[in-house]
Amino acid sequence: MRPIQCFYPVTASDVLGGQVGESVKKLTSVFERAKENRPSIIFFDEIDGLLPCGHGALLNHHDLQLVEQCLTEIGNLSPQNGVFLIGTTNHLDRIDPRVLRGGRFSEKVQLQLPSKELRQRLFARFLDGLPLEPDASFPALAKLSDGFSHADVQALCEAAKRFAHRRSRDDQKPVLMAEDFHKAMDRIRISGFPSPDKAAATGT
Repeated sequence: MRPIQCFYPVTASDVLGGQVGESVKKLTSVFERAKENRPSIIFFDEIDGLLPCGHGALLNHHDLQLVEQCLTEIGNLSPQNGVFLIGTTNHLDRIDPRVLRGGRFSEKVQLQLPSKELRQRLFARFLDGLPLEPDASFPALAKLSDGFSHADVQALCEAAKRFAHRRSRDDQKPVLMAEDFHKAMDRIRISGFPSPDKAAATGT
């Protein structure tokens, strides 16, 4: 088998927006290019945003037509096309169930959240070369970030860096403090954690 020639990442923001016909054309174009440059991969990032669960009144006309077109494009693929489909999501229950049946995205692989040891390594990677106060050591940050995903840890580090730079009065690398990370946690939305609005609504 020939090596993969092209990789086509697709997100809801790449396709949604504008008029209905426009979005459908964008999606169709991705499948056409993938077949022309086979073997190729179409990668749907956060597929629940592109192919949400719901029918009729639960989806507007734009979303409904896009879902139907995507299902048609997937259904028309054959082994000869040499197109492989990969999708990621944090919310499997929010995807249109027709997408998950055999012949479409029938094989599912669940990735576990990073362990405490792995989170330490992630902090070391995203904060490489930056000075840290003792209260913001990698073990302390790994404990603070219990339940975080890989993306959550990265977002936390980026937000904490911004807070540290605002606090700094010169061009030198600022020393990151635990306070920077606590402030960052209040700003970013952690997957698997309720948003402030949802928390208030449910009384948690």
